[in-house]
Order: sequence, then structure tokens, then C-alpha cells
Amino acid sequence: MKQILRLLSLFATLAAFSSLSADQSNAFEEIMKKGFKSTEEKPALLKKVVDGKATKAEKAKLAEYLKKMVDLEPPKGDAASWKKKTKALVSALEKNDLNALKNAANCKACHKVHK
Repeated sequence: MKQILRLLSLFATLAAFSSLSADQSNAFEEIMKKGFKSTEEKPALLKKVVDGKATKAEKAKLAEYLKKMVDLEPPKGDAASWKKKTKALVSALEKNDLNALKNAANCKACHKVHK
């Protein structure tokens, strides 16, 4: 009986861990697709904000995405580096410093160490 309980406990722990991992993965995917990835037909929220073409609601949605990123764990790399990069994005947006936001949103620099 004890072995069965231990086994069930192990499965519950693994299920919770994989659920958290899946939730985080889904969050990354949504944030990257809607917040950062542009097409000619549909510019990303970041591009709209940097270009000064975003509505108040779109800016708020980008702010929500960026703040959520700060709390996510990086897929790889140093967590302190991740926090620094994501907080720079949030800070630039909060200050409405579009040049700093554009510089902080350097995809290649972040993906090189965290993707």
C-alpha cells in the first residue's frame, strides 16, 4: 500500500511539473507571436508601439506581456540575465522611451543566450 501511495505521489508531482512547464511554454508562445513577431499584414504589438501607431489598449496589452515575461523562467541561460533584459523592456515601456524600448527588444541578443 505504501508503494502505491509513493507511486501516486510521484505521478502527481510529475503531472504538476509538466503542467507548469506547458503553461510557461504556452505563455512564451503567445507573447512571442502576439507581442514580438510581425508580418507585413499584421505588425506585432512591439512594432506598433515603437512606431507610435499603437492604441492605448495595445500598449496596455504589450505591458501585460512584458511584465509576464519578467516572471517566467528563461528556457535556457542565466535567470539574472533574463530578469535584467525583461525588466529593461518593462522600464522602457513604462517611461514611454521608444528608443530604449527598441534597443531593449533586440531579439537576437536575447535569443542568443536564452532560447
